[in-house]
Amino acid sequence: MTGNPLFRETIRAASLGNADEASRLYDQIPKSDLNEYHMFVVAFFAAALGVRFQEDQSLSEIKRFADEMRYDYRDAQPPVKQLVVEGLIRGMLGEEQMFDEISPQEQYRTQLLAIRKIVGQSPEMQARMDDYLTDAETLATQWQSGE
Repeated sequence: MTGNPLFRETIRAASLGNADEASRLYDQIPKSDLNEYHMFVVAFFAAALGVRFQEDQSLSEIKRFADEMRYDYRDAQPPVKQLVVEGLIRGMLGEEQMFDEISPQEQYRTQLLAIRKIVGQSPEMQARMDDYLTDAETLATQWQSGE
């Protein structure tokens, strides 16, 4: 995966709560690039989880975060599902079988909502957004090359 400015700008907009801009940019991504883009989203999600759960990766902390997500996005349609949030985080922390029960659409939507929440609560991520985007590109490239 080479650096794709459109991927970066789409995630930047989504991370900072500019949903309309993120949607507009997403619509510009060629269908042939969507797999790479989704890999980039997963890599950025991993970076965001690293920030949010750097001190405590316990099940109780994951559940607390999922509860916060349900509350923060209480008016979202469709509603945020507690078990999807928990499953995604646990899957990213090594329990990969958790992904089996979550559709790709639910994964993508929930990852974006979680990214938005984590970035919104992290002055560090906001200030160093370019560094986190670059790290996500590097990680996605490693995953795609099988490293």
